[in-house]
Amino acid sequence: MRTLKFISAVVISLSLLACGGEAKTEGSDAAAENDATAQVDYKGMELVNLSEFAVNASIQLPNEDKGPRKIQSSATESIEILVGDAFGIEIIPFGMSVAEKQQELNDDLVYTIEYVEETPEKIVYRKTIKDSEIDPEYHFFITKEINGEPFSIKSLNKAYKQKSIEKMVLSAESLTPQNPS
Repeated sequence: MRTLKFISAVVISLSLLACGGEAKTEGSDAAAENDATAQVDYKGMELVNLSEFAVNASIQLPNEDKGPRKIQSSATESIEILVGDAFGIEIIPFGMSVAEKQQELNDDLVYTIEYVEETPEKIVYRKTIKDSEIDPEYHFFITKEINGEPFSIKSLNKAYKQKSIEKMVLSAESLTPQNPS
């Protein structure tokens, strides 16, 4: 009995120590986030204005040396952007939330979904078919607010490698409102 109490005390102590950590203020979190944003490397990308597609925003897209760039409005009022074979995103005005997208993915009967990265505004996930020889697909889904309107940005429904998705996420996160002229 005495040993059990000792073990319990040690476990509780270690648990409390593990919960401790560096105290941060909300202001320092915002400053750190701004520093991280300022240090993003957009090498091989260029800023593209989307206002001709009824979105008053700009986005960093791969240079056309990665393949021909195609930007078009879809029948559902979204903007599809393709650059070569390894870059394809869709910007959807008034799109769904991350929670709604996760529910849609979790209800999928064919694919097994593994979340690689998950925040309130972003998910990066891997789709596989259980017991299949088919390579896994990687995708992402991000929500952003531009000029007070909600937008969803996601990878197109193609099989992408993880490295391609990382470049698309970098691009999607760069979507920012245009300065009023």
